[in-house]
Amino acid sequence: MQGFAFDLRQSLRAFAREPGFTALAVLALAIGVGSSTAMFSVVDAALLRPLPYTAPERLIQIISVEGTGQRVPMGAVEFFELEKRATTVEAIGAFYPHSAIVASASGPRQARMANLSASMFATLGIAPARGRAFEAAEDFAGGQQVVIVSDGFWRRELGADPGVLGRTLQVDHKPAVVVGILPRGVGFPRIEKYELFLPLGITAEQAALTAARSGLYGIARLKPGITPMVARAEMDAIVHATNGYRVTVEPLHQWVTGEAAPALKAAFAAVLLLLLIACANVALLLLMRGTARGRDLAIRAALGGGHHRVAFQQVSEGVLLAMAGGALGLVLAVIAVRGVVALAPAGIPRLNELHVEGRTAAFALLASLISGALAGAAGAWHALRSDLFLLLKDGGAGATPGGTRSRVRDGLVVAQLALALLLATGAGLLLRSLERLAAVPLGLEPANLVASFVYPQGASFTPATAQLLAATKAIPGVESAALVGYLPLDATRGWDDSLTVEGRNATDTTPDVASINWFSPGYLATAGIRLIKGRDLGTGDSAVSTPVAVVNETFVARFLSGREPIGALFASFDWPGTRFAVVGVVQDVRQWGPASTSLPEVYLPQLQFARNEPTYREGAMLVVKSRLPPGRVEAALRAVAGPLESQLLLGATKPLDDYLGWHFRQRRFQLGLAVAFACAALGLAALGVYGAMAFSVVQRRRELAVRAALGAQRRQLSALVLARGARLAMLGISLGVLGAVALSRFLAALLYGVGERDPLTFAVVAATLAAVALAASLLPALAAARLDPMIVLRGE
Repeated sequence: MQGFAFDLRQSLRAFAREPGFTALAVLALAIGVGSSTAMFSVVDAALLRPLPYTAPERLIQIISVEGTGQRVPMGAVEFFELEKRATTVEAIGAFYPHSAIVASASGPRQARMANLSASMFATLGIAPARGRAFEAAEDFAGGQQVVIVSDGFWRRELGADPGVLGRTLQVDHKPAVVVGILPRGVGFPRIEKYELFLPLGITAEQAALTAARSGLYGIARLKPGITPMVARAEMDAIVHATNGYRVTVEPLHQWVTGEAAPALKAAFAAVLLLLLIACANVALLLLMRGTARGRDLAIRAALGGGHHRVAFQQVSEGVLLAMAGGALGLVLAVIAVRGVVALAPAGIPRLNELHVEGRTAAFALLASLISGALAGAAGAWHALRSDLFLLLKDGGAGATPGGTRSRVRDGLVVAQLALALLLATGAGLLLRSLERLAAVPLGLEPANLVASFVYPQGASFTPATAQLLAATKAIPGVESAALVGYLPLDATRGWDDSLTVEGRNATDTTPDVASINWFSPGYLATAGIRLIKGRDLGTGDSAVSTPVAVVNETFVARFLSGREPIGALFASFDWPGTRFAVVGVVQDVRQWGPASTSLPEVYLPQLQFARNEPTYREGAMLVVKSRLPPGRVEAALRAVAGPLESQLLLGATKPLDDYLGWHFRQRRFQLGLAVAFACAALGLAALGVYGAMAFSVVQRRRELAVRAALGAQRRQLSALVLARGARLAMLGISLGVLGAVALSRFLAALLYGVGERDPLTFAVVAATLAAVALAASLLPALAAARLDPMIVLRGE
């Protein structure tokens, strides 16, 4: 033990005498440990920890399956039948996520909301921190509207008022009495950040339609000892007997994490590769330092220290450096985790639970110890294999030129280059994928378009919107303006409905479903949506005129294939007794973003859509085409909307490019992480190449001096060093390409429009890495060319 303490003191003194070496090694390890620790925190919160509910291993999601095999949301009738008849589960809950207009201190705004069944609280094993949960009778519409708010909403919008229970909020222009507040940090699966929760509120009409879809997500708690497959068989039989649909189930944890899991696993694998590069880099530094100190170590071993004592000191030096790097890395991890929470887009599950705690610190400690051991292993292995006589005879630094140490040094450089190529290839593939996604035709032209949400206030919403449009079109610099029910690319809103298309034989279990929207005259031209056939909706399409609709290409292909679309008739569930005639066909619009496929879509005239008053009064989007700055457009819109504030209010005005950008946020975040990891890897690899080449020049100075004395030109000496660097680069690139070919398939789920073995990406990354390696070899090559043979040989 005394010897161990002595070795540690010696190592600390040595590091203090070499601050440059120490700082470089600690920083390299801090980057590796810090990034891996931060990523572990994200993966641990999102994928590894059990869900924050009672006995989460017994929770499953219930999914309805229609006749075509397509997974669809549950219907209300299915939920109530399962709740009443299923015997393999303790409880079944359901929820329906959407958005609502809520009156806040700053005016009306959109809020994320969900309708919950009363049984959802018991199913998950949670309860409000204040007030009560919903009651079973509130699953059905007709009673007083009540609302439960999140802790964040209570603190932010209601001033953390302890007497808020019984207070009335305006939700979608209707009063709702606050009856409960959720505990801090508690949320429902996949809607953790939602703010308002209303009862399920199923209407009598919905309860009478056995096959209607209600957009419900079902969750069940299994009884102890019951497997998911046993519960699935029972629930499948109940639902199939009720309406012909089928049921499948999956663990709730899998449903919560499923979409984000591939990206998080890939990111964690990337930081582990970065940590390996950092370990190889520090191992290389320690090996070169040990070679330079070969004579001192040999003397110590010869005086009784022995090979094993010297080898142990090499490992202890690596562990000391790693512990210092780990401490700094933990600080970097805390900063990085806060950045992830602040900047990460929607889609990473359970971010509200993300923070650095004991498990994270334990991972950092373990990563530091393993990194230190790996970093010191190369030096320790060579200490055990060194010939003390040769080290003492030849002076250490030049005792083993071209020998084992040189081969291991080269191997560490090659390993860093190969691993760096893996990370750079991943970043390159994600970049190419993002480029392909950005080039996808959207079906509209977002340039110079801004949109503002219009909130209904009074009974005269329709006349007020007509006045607003007229005033907007009169604003100098505005080219055109129109209203649309919901904006393409706005992922927070949208309406679907079941259709009956004349001439088709849809069934209850294979229904025809389309997105339903409306617009005022001039919308297609304003948004740049091309009319392919027939006519646009115009001012003549009034509330009393023949019901008409414009549909998209996908609607025609799916429901009217082989038929003349113009004049085709269809009925919609939400407009009972009405048959709409198709009068026009427009090009497909990527309603849910460039990565989504176009869905069948129906556009109705504004005045005819208004017959469905509850949906119509959810609000509309005012779309304005102008080359003016968005800020000036917003100011002008607020000025013209001011006199109409008793009938409508304007929300925030945003360019359509902002809505489009939302669909790229997650991919850009993934790309940003990948690029950061790749740049760090390339930097560490370049440092490794530079260090190895510079040390090689120092070791070979006698040989280079002799060559110069015998007539070798400076460019020939430089070429020797560059050729060595090029050989290492080519070997590292070759191994890296083989590894990338084998491992890139794990990125397939994250790519769009590009293969995981894209030749262009591989070629560009390989060329970039070769350039980095040669650039890192350039300074040592110039140093070799500047050697003065007389000074070197005289010194020898």
